[in-house]
Amino acid sequence: MPAGMHKSDTDDIAASLARYEQENGQLPGLKSPVWRDTLIRQIVSSLRRIAYVHAIRDRGVSTSRLDPHQAAFDPLKGASLLMRRGEADEAVWLTFVATHFGKHKDDGWKLAANVFGSFGAEPIWTAKAYGQAPGVFLATLTSQRDALSDMKRSGRYSNHRQYQSKAPEIIDRTFRSFYDWQFARGGFPQLIRAVHEAHGQNPSEAFGVLYKSLDAVSGFGRLGKFDFLTMLSKLHIAPIEAGSTYLVGATGPLAGAKLLFHNDRAHSVSSKALQAKVDALDNYLNVGKQVIEDSLCNWQKRPDRYAYFRG
Repeated sequence: MPAGMHKSDTDDIAASLARYEQENGQLPGLKSPVWRDTLIRQIVSSLRRIAYVHAIRDRGVSTSRLDPHQAAFDPLKGASLLMRRGEADEAVWLTFVATHFGKHKDDGWKLAANVFGSFGAEPIWTAKAYGQAPGVFLATLTSQRDALSDMKRSGRYSNHRQYQSKAPEIIDRTFRSFYDWQFARGGFPQLIRAVHEAHGQNPSEAFGVLYKSLDAVSGFGRLGKFDFLTMLSKLHIAPIEAGSTYLVGATGPLAGAKLLFHNDRAHSVSSKALQAKVDALDNYLNVGKQVIEDSLCNWQKRPDRYAYFRG
């Protein structure tokens, strides 16, 4: 067992999987004890990543985390600090920045810091600054086209975002469409209020409405939408919770679900039908839909050996 993993967690998950199989039949992808153990370990790893974000939310955060010109810059910790200050729109915006660029396993937040912080110059592109001068944002990016094309100078997207373009026009399109989405009703608090008024305050229902509405954001895609909204939930920026794994349009998590339920990553089955099975499995595991989604994605990469995956 890897250092730091809690035996009680692995035992609880193993028992829950066994109970599921007793009542629903053996999971084809878990016939191998090694594959079973690997999945359990991936679930625990995912739980621990979420616990880390909760720790960010619950502890003190230095203002240096907000400054992209400092090495300490961390947009997630910064978003947590902004939310404590009551600056909900800036917290949402910084969570968007963190989600769009991600934290690369080697470069960290470098790409996010460079774009958010004008490559060490001014302005720093807070939501307020961007809203006042979106054209200047594009001009700033355009002036750094060569730097953006050089990964050593600009930094890289995280693994989840690795296929995103660093062309200034493409980044600008994502920022413009996200800003329009966030401020369509005046700001994020107003957006949440409108969702509650129209659809009720059930956290999973609100998540679903926001998930669908994020189709308006260019380049975000299924994973961007899911990661962004689950991060808002974990940081307590929005009263929402994923009520599903949202497998339609997924790649890695869908392959993992196929492997788990059919022992074949390429099995012919509709995403919706498989999503219902995966969601039902969480009724036994009770770890949350993001954990299931994340752990299936990582498990299917190397089911025969546990490996810790990060951005």
